[in-house]
Amino acid sequence: MGNRFREKVVEEGLENSSTPEPSLEKREEQVESVETATSLTPEEKEGKVRPSDKAARGIGKVLGGDVLADKLVLKQIPLVLLCLVYLLLIVSNRYRVESLSREKAATEERINYLREHRIQMQKQYQQSVKISQIAEDLKETGVGITSGPPYEIEN
Repeated sequence: MGNRFREKVVEEGLENSSTPEPSLEKREEQVESVETATSLTPEEKEGKVRPSDKAARGIGKVLGGDVLADKLVLKQIPLVLLCLVYLLLIVSNRYRVESLSREKAATEERINYLREHRIQMQKQYQQSVKISQIAEDLKETGVGITSGPPYEIEN
């Protein structure tokens, strides 16, 4: 069922004799070499492996470094390094933006304080200007400003 076309060619005798089919012994040797290369235990061959055993074996490969020796992983190392560089850029940029945000908040707080202080100083200045203006007007009329508290004149 696997290869109907090949079965049809063999039945009709159209198969090219220049490509000899491997013998059964060679196929068995190939199967054995593949099985030894994968080094499956008898339980794994029968399908009786528990998920925890598979996980332990997977963790063992990761800790042993076998995963890093895989060709597929080796091909992806430049991509992983690029992703790490981008990740570092993102983290450093976020840190910089956060520190700038804190600095901006502190500067705005300082500006508000200085603005309030300026308003208070301006009020004091205006009050002292009023007093000096009144003193000048009173000097012109001949009435002076007393240095002490006001008192009532009795007749």
